[in-house]
Amino acid sequence: MKFREHLASGIGVLGLAVDAGISLASMVVAVPVAFIVSEAGKDRAEARRQSPPLASTTHDLGTVVTYRERTGGGRSSRCGS
Repeated sequence: MKFREHLASGIGVLGLAVDAGISLASMVVAVPVAFIVSEAGKDRAEARRQSPPLASTTHDLGTVVTYRERTGGGRSSRCGS
C-alpha cells in the first residue's frame, strides 16, 4: 500500500511540474508576441496621423480648388456600404 501512495504522490508532483513548465513556456511566447502586436499598432496609428499631400486643380473659370488626394485608406462616408 505504501508503494502505491508514493507512486501516486510522484505522479501528482510530476503533473504539477509539467503544468508549471507549460505556463512558463506560454509566458515566454506571449510576452514577445504582445510586444510585437503593440508596436505594429503604434506604427499603424502613426501612419494614420500623417495627412495625405494637398493637390490643386484650376477649373475652366480660373478658380483654384485645393483638395486632398485619396490614398485608398479607410472607407468613404459617401459610399452606400
